[in-house]
Parts: sequence; structure tokens; C-alpha cells
Amino acid sequence: MDDLFAAIRRDTTKFNLGDEETWRELFEPFIPDPPTNTVTLLSNEQYGPAERNQLDVYVPVSKQSNKPVLLFVHGGGFFSGDKAWSKKYWGNIGYFFAQHGIVTVVATHRLVPHVQYPGGAEDVQLMREWIYNNIASERYGLGSVDKVILFGHSSGGAHIAMNLYAAGDSSRTLKNTVVPPVAGIMYFSVPFWYDNSRPIRAKILRNYYGSEAEDTWKASNHPSPFSSSPNALTTG
Repeated sequence: MDDLFAAIRRDTTKFNLGDEETWRELFEPFIPDPPTNTVTLLSNEQYGPAERNQLDVYVPVSKQSNKPVLLFVHGGGFFSGDKAWSKKYWGNIGYFFAQHGIVTVVATHRLVPHVQYPGGAEDVQLMREWIYNNIASERYGLGSVDKVILFGHSSGGAHIAMNLYAAGDSSRTLKNTVVPPVAGIMYFSVPFWYDNSRPIRAKILRNYYGSEAEDTWKASNHPSPFSSSPNALTTG
């Protein structure tokens, strides 16, 4: 553990392409083995038409009805990542919350260069609709559609934010983004502004938004009139 703390002190101020694998390898030994006796994993459920529109459901063994539900959307800078990044990531999220009685959905989504704005937000909407239509069944854990928490990591959180707050973008079809219901949101290391001076970031912005210019991507993310806060603005 001391070696890990030393690496955090030394290297977390600089993050470059490929560093995510280094950090995964450092942290993965601390993740316990899956608790298969208390959680059932249902893999590769299709929630939309795209190849990457798939999700895994981690179901607590308890038969109690109206369980809370957590949707976790992975990050990866808009161009990488998966619901099953490795044998332990992101299954560790699913198993952890399911062990505490929460039906947990871990979903993947389309990636640059095979998706453009607002495709990530549309994928999140499809995830939420799948949960609304399926999660209350016994197969998927008797979850409550009124107790759904959205948990976004990095760019996955950005897609959640764009789904919820930016539906009022004039280039998109206006939607009431609180349908299906949302009980709460958690953002983990989510960018709400982009540093477009970095070449890799500028390239991703061009691919996803059509331009790395701040006026372009900022205008694509103004708040929806359905936002819970009139001042909520996401730029990432």
C-alpha cells in the first residue's frame, strides 16, 4: 500500500494517454473476488440497437421488492472504456452495490469515432428507458423505477449530464428528461469544461462535437428547461 500511496503523490498531477491502464493494474489487486453467492450477474442485455448498447445487471439474492437501483456509466474520454474493462473493473462497482441490496446496472455506450453528439446522451436515455421497462421484474431483481440513481464516471458522467440538462439544445428534439424518473445523481471525476489545448482532447472534441472551439461544444450543452436547477450548465 505504501508503494501505491507514493505513486499517487508522484504521478496524479500528470495524466497521459495510456496511464489509465497503469492505475488499473495498481489498484486491481485490492479488489476482492466477486461474491457470487450473494449476487447474480446477468450479462450483455441489449438496451438499444447499436452493438455497444449492452448492459450487465448485478442482482442481489434478496427477494425483497422495490429495491433501489443504481445505473453506472463508465468513462474513457469519449473514445475508450467498457462495462467490463477487465475481469474486475467495472464489475467491482456492480458487486459492491448489489451486496448492499441495490440492483446495479453497469452499461456501455458508443464511442468516438463511431458516435457524434448527442449520441452518448441518447444512449443514456435508452439505458434509463430499459431500466424503467425491465428492472421491476423478478429476473432483474424487483427494483423500483422510482428509486433509480445515476452514477457517471468521467465522460460517462458527461453523457448523463448532457442527457439530463442539455435536452433543450435547439439542435435536438426537446424532451422531458425527468422521464423516466431520476431519484438522484452521482458524478465521479466528471469534466464540466474541456481543456482543448491538449492535442488528444482537441481531436476528440472535433470527432464528437464537430469542432474543438469552446463556442461549439458549450452551445451544445446549455441547460434544459426541465433541469432541476435553472443554473445547471454542463460543458462536458
